[in-house]
Amino acid sequence: MRILIPDVQFPGPADVEQAALGADAEIEMYRGVRADEISDASWAACDGILVWQDIAVDPALAAKLDKCRIIVRCGIGYDRMDLKACGARGIPVCNVPTYDFTDVMSSSLAMSLALMRGLFTYDRLLRPDMAAGWKWGVAPEMRRVRDQNFAVIGCGRIGTGVLLRAQGFGMTPGYYDPYLPTGHNNSLGVERFNSLQELLAWADVVSIHTPLNDETRNMINRETVGWMKPGTIFVNCARGGLVDLDALEWGLRHGPIGAAALDVFPEEPPASHSLMSAWLADEVWLRGRLCITPHCSFYSEATFAEIRHGAAATAAAYLQQGNLNNCVNEAYLDAPKAE
Repeated sequence: MRILIPDVQFPGPADVEQAALGADAEIEMYRGVRADEISDASWAACDGILVWQDIAVDPALAAKLDKCRIIVRCGIGYDRMDLKACGARGIPVCNVPTYDFTDVMSSSLAMSLALMRGLFTYDRLLRPDMAAGWKWGVAPEMRRVRDQNFAVIGCGRIGTGVLLRAQGFGMTPGYYDPYLPTGHNNSLGVERFNSLQELLAWADVVSIHTPLNDETRNMINRETVGWMKPGTIFVNCARGGLVDLDALEWGLRHGPIGAAALDVFPEEPPASHSLMSAWLADEVWLRGRLCITPHCSFYSEATFAEIRHGAAATAAAYLQQGNLNNCVNEAYLDAPKAE
C-alpha cells in the first residue's frame, strides 16, 4: 500500500500516519512543493492520498491518479477538491469531521470577546507608555457582553458549539441555516431565523461557520454587509472565500461593521489588499477594530495529532477493510476502483 502526502504540514517523520496505516504501508511525502513538482509517476503509483490545504486536486491532477482508491482531506473543508472529477475516476474523497472542534469554537468566541472588551486596544496603548496609556473607556466597540445578540451562520457541529458557548456568557443566541430540519432550534432552545437578512439585522455579533461552495462563496458581500446592524462585530474562522474583503473593508470604513476578526482568507497568506495594508500600517481608523490570525483557530498539539491520525485511519479503513467513512463525493462517485 503506497500513500502519498503531497503537502505535509508537520515536522519530522510521518510516525502518526505510519502507526495508523501499518508497518507495511509505504509513505511518500513532500513539503513546500507544487503539485506539478511531484512526478507523474508518484501520482500514478499511489493507492491513497492524504492532502492538507496547499494542494488542490483538480481535473488535471485527478487524471494522473491511475491507482488511487481514496483521497482524504486532513481537516474538514474540501473546497479545493474537485469532487466531480474524483468521482468520475471512481475515487472517494473523504474528510476528517471527527477531531475535537473545541479549539475552533474557543477561538471564534475568544476573538469576539476580545473585541467586545477592548483587549487589543488596551494592550497596544499600554506598551509605549504605561502611565499615559493607563485609561479606560477608549477602546472602540467596547461593550457589555451580557445581553448581546450572538448570531451564527451555519449551525452544524462547530456553529452549534459556538452558539451554546455564547449563551453561557449571557448572550442571546440565534442562527440561520436553511438546511437543518424544522424544529431543530427547539432542541437547542435558541432562536432560528428564516432568512440571512433577518439574522443580520438582529445580530450584535456574527460568527460564520458554513462550508465553502458555489452557494456560500462571498456570502458576506456588499449587500449582506448592508443588512447588518450598526456596530456589528463579525468573526470568520471558517473559510476565507465566504467573505468579500472589499465589502468587509467598506463595512469597517463606511458601513455598519464595528469590528472584525479574521482567521482565514481567500488566499493564504493574504494577498495584497487595502484592508491588509491599513491593518499593517496601524491606521487610526482601524485601530482596535480588526484582529487577524494565521489560520490557527483549529490548532493545538492534541487536535493536530487527532487530524493526522483520523486522516490516516480513514484511508486505512477503506484500503484494508473496504470501510468507507466520511465520504463527501458520493453524489459523483462511480463504482470505486477494485484493488
